[in-house]
Amino acid sequence: MSDLIFPTLDLFVYDLRNALNSTEAEKQQNQANFLGKLPANIKLSDHNLETEYLELLPKQKYYDFTTADKTLDGYYYPVRLNDTYGLQIDCSINNQIEPQTTNCFALLKAELEARLQGNTATIGQTWMLSGWLPKQSPKSYEQIAQSCYYSFQQASNWSQDLQGEGNLFGGRIFELWRYQPLTQENSHIIIIIFPNRESMYKAADLYTDWIGLFSYRNKILWAYSQSRFIKESLVAYYQQAEANQRTISKQKPSRPSNQTVESKLDAIQKYLENYTLDLPKLNLQKQIIEINLFNYQTRLEIISQKVGTENHLEFLEKFSQKVQQKYLLQITKDYENMELGLRLLEASINAIRSQIELEKSQRDRSFQNIVTIVGAGTAVTALIDFEGKQCTAISKLMPLEINCKEEPWFNNVIIPVGLIVIFGVIALFLKKILLRLNR
Repeated sequence: MSDLIFPTLDLFVYDLRNALNSTEAEKQQNQANFLGKLPANIKLSDHNLETEYLELLPKQKYYDFTTADKTLDGYYYPVRLNDTYGLQIDCSINNQIEPQTTNCFALLKAELEARLQGNTATIGQTWMLSGWLPKQSPKSYEQIAQSCYYSFQQASNWSQDLQGEGNLFGGRIFELWRYQPLTQENSHIIIIIFPNRESMYKAADLYTDWIGLFSYRNKILWAYSQSRFIKESLVAYYQQAEANQRTISKQKPSRPSNQTVESKLDAIQKYLENYTLDLPKLNLQKQIIEINLFNYQTRLEIISQKVGTENHLEFLEKFSQKVQQKYLLQITKDYENMELGLRLLEASINAIRSQIELEKSQRDRSFQNIVTIVGAGTAVTALIDFEGKQCTAISKLMPLEINCKEEPWFNNVIIPVGLIVIFGVIALFLKKILLRLNR
């Protein structure tokens, strides 16, 4: 059954023009990606000045097209929204008299996707399906909207995807949405069923407002998806650093020859450096969301004022609430947890390094004590003449039956070593007394 007159499909596509730290080469590449969605003979008029809204085809504004069989026609409308490229591609059945089946939206979708030449949006996109009812239509607005949705989106679930609905110029407007942050799946579809031609033509004045509103919405979701990737990266760095830390804890870090401990510490330090670099990026995504949420709310208020109080678009405010209550809150908690994790890792690594330095210092002091004993003892002993007299004197003091002349090993070995130890210990004792006096 033919349910809708002048079925129209609009695709709003958004690409990044330049980021905060983009190089000129990256900006050129972003522009090339955006141009890939346009006909080859289109030349954009862009400049480097900051602007909220800039039409990139200032002379003609729109680039019209018609299919070879004349059954479909439409236009391209490229704009720049500050640091973002926006593109509206409109395509409709070239017949404003005869009702069409809702299956035609599959045909319109195929036409627009073919014109994109496989180029996808880097930030996000929104589809808008619209048309007006024939006179005395037996079906309700919701029945026709469901039929449009199932024709347009295969394997869809109306009750699950429906996020809200309202009134617009005597017709009904529905919002359907599926979103997975980590896979960046963001299927956002608006369906508007008008009661007549006049109301649909009146709503056409809102296209520029829709372009801005959907831009802010898609940038919010894009930034939130980026925050999920950053969090995954931070978690991975933390786990790798923690795994190396556990390995160190199982070993004996006091051994200076243990190169494994040093290599593990170097690896942990590298993970911490990457962690420290990525952590501020999480907060940056939060700031991007906050700015675009403010812009979204402002644009929604402008639209509400334009359509008047007899129209109801309050359901679009639910998105603002979700951003505040879920996305911003989640990023805030993630940042706090990741920052705490960084401090814990740094404290743990500093404790390990301090322990290693302490034990190394203790080893150095022990070595210095040995050097003091041997050095002092040797120096003093060297001043003593060993011709056997000392051996005789010592043998008289000690109850030993040793003939110094017949047993030269005692004179040449035992006595020097003994004197080295005795004088070395005395020197070490004097050194400690002097160190205490100097403190």
